[in-house]
Amino acid sequence: MVDLYGLRMTTITAPGGTTIKPSRSGISPWRAFPAKPEDWFDPDEIAKAKRYLKPIRAVSVAQKTLVFLVDLWIVGFHLMPKLFEALNITNWVFQVVAVIIATDLIGTALNFGFSWWRTMVYDKKWEFSTTTAGTFFSDLLKGTVLGWVIGSLLLIPLWAVVRATDLWWFYGWILISVLSVGIGLLAPKIIFPLFNKYTPLADEELHQDLLRVAKHVGADVRKVEVEDASKRDNRDNAYVAGAGKVRRLVLFDTILDRPREQIRWVCAHELGHWKLRHIVRMVPVAVAMLLVNFVFLKLVLESDWALRFAGVDGTGPFYGGGLGNPGAIPLFMLVFGLPGLLTNLVTSYVSRAAEREADLFGLEAVPEPEAASASLRNLHTDNLADLAPSLWKRLNHSHPPVAERLALIREWERRSNASAS
Repeated sequence: MVDLYGLRMTTITAPGGTTIKPSRSGISPWRAFPAKPEDWFDPDEIAKAKRYLKPIRAVSVAQKTLVFLVDLWIVGFHLMPKLFEALNITNWVFQVVAVIIATDLIGTALNFGFSWWRTMVYDKKWEFSTTTAGTFFSDLLKGTVLGWVIGSLLLIPLWAVVRATDLWWFYGWILISVLSVGIGLLAPKIIFPLFNKYTPLADEELHQDLLRVAKHVGADVRKVEVEDASKRDNRDNAYVAGAGKVRRLVLFDTILDRPREQIRWVCAHELGHWKLRHIVRMVPVAVAMLLVNFVFLKLVLESDWALRFAGVDGTGPFYGGGLGNPGAIPLFMLVFGLPGLLTNLVTSYVSRAAEREADLFGLEAVPEPEAASASLRNLHTDNLADLAPSLWKRLNHSHPPVAERLALIREWERRSNASAS
């Protein structure tokens, strides 16, 4: 087995002697595949996607700008220490919880209008959103409570470390890395069911077909389930979920309207992500990038001017204590995301390589390039994804541009035909 990060691809031997060789074609997943969107899509298709995305991006910029300015105000106005004083909260654990609840409520209030417009107005106009007002507010309530729980699970132990040692940035990095991985592993079993229902795939013929694909590639998938995604949106997807020995192949109910050969290839692609251990291999990259965040936090948060700006450099139970004062958490969160402007370039690059590798794996597992091309093309045009992204968007996106993926499929087909002749 060859390491993915050795710039070569993995060879998998499935039960019964079936061998899946994503690298057979010699196409490297680590290089962008040259492709022009105009060669794959009509000008009207490209323009329609741009018309849909332009208002969303404009609103997103306004939203992010507003949130950033309000976050600055929260820190600079010393809102959290003032809240502790007004409520006479002196216990640091209760202070952490108060910060989590207060900042989350402020964020919810700021984002509510934007979320309502996107979900209940704009996406309904484009016939994507199927969310009812009841589902919208139910999701909002569940998400709020879940945010408080996860925030407490992360920030209470983190602030205990901050208060205990000058090496808080190092031990905090380890702590958050472990907790984040743990939450990620538990999410499909604990968090996802809070928002969606999962039922066995009723189409027995399709069910057996997909299990055969899983067996063919050596994936230990025990069942195929359907997620009721259509109660919120018409767009479709599929994924593999589960930890340990029990794996589930999950289909959005919206994908069931696709031709069977397209569903089969999409599932082969998703099985490739699991079989090639992309999530496991992504963890060290994400953890390394998280270390960059914590080093940056140390440089900024241990400076006197930063603590003065947050209002925690004084004395007493509300304005003293320096970084150990939970009143510094809003500053922590404000600074934490800044290195992401650069680290996201690294994680996105690795993610795009994994997507290309999963595409190649899917083609070897289900050698139906026409179905693969039709699947990608339909998914992107129906969902009005950006068909001609700018360079900056390509560098920051987790998936390669669809034109590149279509060109890769054609090249795989050409090389496969040449090797067979």
